[in-house]
Amino acid sequence: MFRLTCVVEGHGEVNALPNLCSRIITYLGVSGWYVDSEPIRLPRSLLVDEGTSSPKRNCNKGGICRALGLAAARSADGVLVVCDSDDDCAATWGPHATAEILSNNVAGVAVMSVREYEAWLLWSFSERDRFNARILRCPETIRDAKGAISRLFHGYLPAVHQLQLTRKIDVGQVRKDSDSFDKLVRGVAQLCGVVPPAR
Repeated sequence: MFRLTCVVEGHGEVNALPNLCSRIITYLGVSGWYVDSEPIRLPRSLLVDEGTSSPKRNCNKGGICRALGLAAARSADGVLVVCDSDDDCAATWGPHATAEILSNNVAGVAVMSVREYEAWLLWSFSERDRFNARILRCPETIRDAKGAISRLFHGYLPAVHQLQLTRKIDVGQVRKDSDSFDKLVRGVAQLCGVVPPAR
């Protein structure tokens, strides 16, 4: 069995992302891979180069190398690095971080959830539910997706509820709606050596 180890920035993703990646692996019909149940959590400042101005920020090479070292200690066969873009450009950070991973001779990929991980959760609610909660824009254009989620799921706390809401994600449907989620699915497929189904 091959081990996929995730690197995350938030407390909520520690439980949520392994579950999501396991479900993506099932969606892809992959066998022979499992997801490490305990991701490596590093602060965003170790993943994103905050010494450069937003939005065209590259990765923090030192932080990425640290993450890879921690993943190697777990005998990871593939590494997935995920963090929120906030106001940064996912199309700048993702390729730069992925190139840094590959330059260290590690099979890995880096993906930014556009704005916040919670944007992916918002896509899993029906359009009617989002409308009734006054979420009238594309979830990935909302700067405070956590606040928007709280209008749909009262008392939302990422570290407590993110896993519960992640379990409700329809991988195929959210992939159709969200380019960044599609990037996540394609990244997992690449690591597992399979071609994802048509979007």
